[in-house]
Amino acid sequence: MTLKVLALLSQDVFRLSMGWVLEELGHRVYYLNQIQEDTLEQAIRTFAPDIFFDMGWDAHFKPVRIPLLGAILKKYRLYHVYFAEEDWLHFERWSKQYITQVTPHFVLTRSRRCLPEYCGMGIRAAYLDVGCNPSFHRTVAPHSTYACDVSVAANAQLRWDIFRRQSIANLVLALSETPHNFQIWGGGWDEIESHYGVANPSAKVWKGVLPYAKTPVLYNSSSINLSIQSVEDQVSNRTYDILAAGGFLLTSDTPGVREQLQPGVHCDVSASAEETREKVSFYLANESVRNRIAKAGQEYARRQFSYQRTLPAVWQLVEQDLARFRGAKRR
Repeated sequence: MTLKVLALLSQDVFRLSMGWVLEELGHRVYYLNQIQEDTLEQAIRTFAPDIFFDMGWDAHFKPVRIPLLGAILKKYRLYHVYFAEEDWLHFERWSKQYITQVTPHFVLTRSRRCLPEYCGMGIRAAYLDVGCNPSFHRTVAPHSTYACDVSVAANAQLRWDIFRRQSIANLVLALSETPHNFQIWGGGWDEIESHYGVANPSAKVWKGVLPYAKTPVLYNSSSINLSIQSVEDQVSNRTYDILAAGGFLLTSDTPGVREQLQPGVHCDVSASAEETREKVSFYLANESVRNRIAKAGQEYARRQFSYQRTLPAVWQLVEQDLARFRGAKRR
């Protein structure tokens, strides 16, 4: 079924992954950059969408706009699908609050533990883990601007006391005193000193914010790509992006990573700063091993974690529920 999807996906991280794949699967997607009454109503009237789709913390960061969004979607009786890709970590802080105010018809959640929560709220829900878009994250030519021994592309996000802080210490801060050519991309790295008591990254190391559209080039230009993990039982979409792009991945040694990936085959892992330094030195000295693992990781990620593979099955559930919704509207 080809659907017309009105998508509130203002960030490239969402448009170039989920938005792109929805289009690739044959749907027509009209993108919105913000929650604005006149823009939203005009799009609904002119595009005549079948569904409204949004995900994550996107243009929702202005809470005053959320009741407006809910009111307009109810006014036009537009079927609403929300992908709660921030679950379970931010379920209480964000997902539950958003769902209560807007009441989507169907929720895709990346946390199975949240399924009973949505059921209890009277919301249909299905499990969909975050994934990657191999049509975008693919092997590309390296660029001298991003050529380095090791890189990390992520916001520090230190305001929450979660596993992410330990992941940063084990992976990123472990390399602060090493001679390696290290690049840090993202925001919030000027807060390192206040949280860890060590100097913030120098201007030579901290390069600023990297546009998401540039990440495939970085992953193919860096010999080793670090992926921070926020929690121990899930895997960040950044992890899958690195693999799909063909980059060599070094990430935290967590149950979630080991459930999805095989260290030494698809990637490698570290549980301490000392182990990170040892493995970085080893892989920089053994390019053939590094390349073999990166190739296996790329093939595995494209096969197992692409939205092109994981989305269609749950999207069938969305379409079935949409059919029920349309039937109810006609009655």
